[in-house]
Amino acid sequence: MNKRILALAALCAAGGSAASELAVYGVMDVGISHDRGGSHGDATRVTSGMATQSRWGFKGSEDLGDGLSAFFVLEGGIHADTGIPTQNGTLFGRTSIVGLRGKAGAVSIGVQDTPLFTTLNTVIDPLRNGIGRSNNLMPPGGFRAGNSILVRSSHWHGISADAMLVAGEAVGNRAIGRQFGGSIGYSNGPLTVRLALHHRSNVSVTAPDAGAARNWLLGANIDLQMAKVSAGYGVNRGVNSSPLNSAGAPFGGVAPVPTSASNDALLGVSVPRGAWTYIATVVHKNDRTRFDQDALQTALYAAYAFSKRTDVYAAHVLIHNRNGAGYTAGNSEEAGTGNRQLALGLRHRF
Repeated sequence: MNKRILALAALCAAGGSAASELAVYGVMDVGISHDRGGSHGDATRVTSGMATQSRWGFKGSEDLGDGLSAFFVLEGGIHADTGIPTQNGTLFGRTSIVGLRGKAGAVSIGVQDTPLFTTLNTVIDPLRNGIGRSNNLMPPGGFRAGNSILVRSSHWHGISADAMLVAGEAVGNRAIGRQFGGSIGYSNGPLTVRLALHHRSNVSVTAPDAGAARNWLLGANIDLQMAKVSAGYGVNRGVNSSPLNSAGAPFGGVAPVPTSASNDALLGVSVPRGAWTYIATVVHKNDRTRFDQDALQTALYAAYAFSKRTDVYAAHVLIHNRNGAGYTAGNSEEAGTGNRQLALGLRHRF
């Protein structure tokens, strides 16, 4: 799928040579979305990254011998409809890492997904946080982190684990901006189970005693051949543990209040039928504060693959908000403007 460039680089200091591999890859995903239910009326627009965030990147590795290799990844998001970078305009804001990989596992340093977000994307949500993204209702306090060190183990009888430390780098107070997390799981045959956590400090110069945002997430999926079923349950506690996916008051009235105590649940099923793939998900946000701003999201998705690299898709998302909740039906690049969204798109991987 990826275009690969093989190069031989002379290692003058060692007096030898080693093979290096460079891969150029990406996704272009553009389509039309129609949003309804917002206080400002309907919105129809050409948009990017509905099923998968549009992106481009480079990755490579070098064999260092004795089972050890060095690797790097540089990946940036693109609003393919305008050509503007995502992730606040950064060039490689999705991933920017360098690391070492050996028989025991790997360590990488830079900008990368947290173990909790990886669990949500790869174990629980069959839509991988695209259209009808689970993140609309269950956004964790930390999903991608810079200044991070991630250590991942190899699989041992189906068991693997990882741990991340994020340096706050604030002068005079190491707690400002500090994060840590990890996950442990089992994967063998059709069954995958994983438990993840993330801890994010809310300490600041003006709030030296602020409590932390804490997220726990348990997920599993099982491949039944005819269908793949997935489920997840999350517990979020503390300020900033579950930020709103849309600012302001998208449905009028008073702006919603970000919850500091909530539980999330997701149930999904993916059914392959030849060139077709059908996916359905249900996500529930249970706000445990006195505001009781719960929400329920349902998503239906169908894709037809012309090849392994190119497909077209259609999706419908509906969110029921309670007691002034303001969750909107968005995708991987836009929060959306209403509680209902219809999307049609074309996706090409290279």
